Amino acid sequence: MSSRMRLFWAITLPEQVRERLDRLRQRWSPLLPAAKWVERENFHLTVKFLGEVEASLVSTLREAVARRVTGLAPFTLEVGGWGTFGRPPRVLWVGVRGDLEALAGLWRAVEEAMAGFGFAVESRYAAHVTLARLRSPQGLEAVRQRADADVREAGLPCRVYVDELCLMVSRLTPQGPHYTRFLQLDLGR
Repeated sequence: MSSRMRLFWAITLPEQVRERLDRLRQRWSPLLPAAKWVERENFHLTVKFLGEVEASLVSTLREAVARRVTGLAPFTLEVGGWGTFGRPPRVLWVGVRGDLEALAGLWRAVEEAMAGFGFAVESRYAAHVTLARLRSPQGLEAVRQRADADVREAGLPCRVYVDELCLMVSRLTPQGPHYTRFLQLDLGR
């Protein structure tokens, strides 16, 4: 019998940042009735989604990524701004800026490590924190009209010091996904 885990590499966000993102979610959720909102504890910055992985591979994956990322220096990002992906819009997100060169280096290191195990190699990386998945664009114009003020009132942008990379487990439930930190790799050590 095989044991599989649904996994992704991510940068977790401190409670203060998740609180501010949640304030934004609370402001916008009445305007977007068809949205599926990310729960506060699940806000994160995905670096690489792996999908279903044999549990027996986890330690090997960890070592492959550790060899490439532990020498990378910690860096600072800023979470703020907003946007959508898709036509029609399907994802509502908060943007990431700051030391994007360091973030791209981390992303490339993870991509290279995972490519050796047959995971699809992405050609580009769009750093963002997903707030909601949109089933319909209904209400999006109302969000657009007040977005910049709402983002500021929520306390964004705010800084995030990135000194670790986490392997997360995603458990799908009828209430939505639940993410758990499985392991972490420290940067700069």
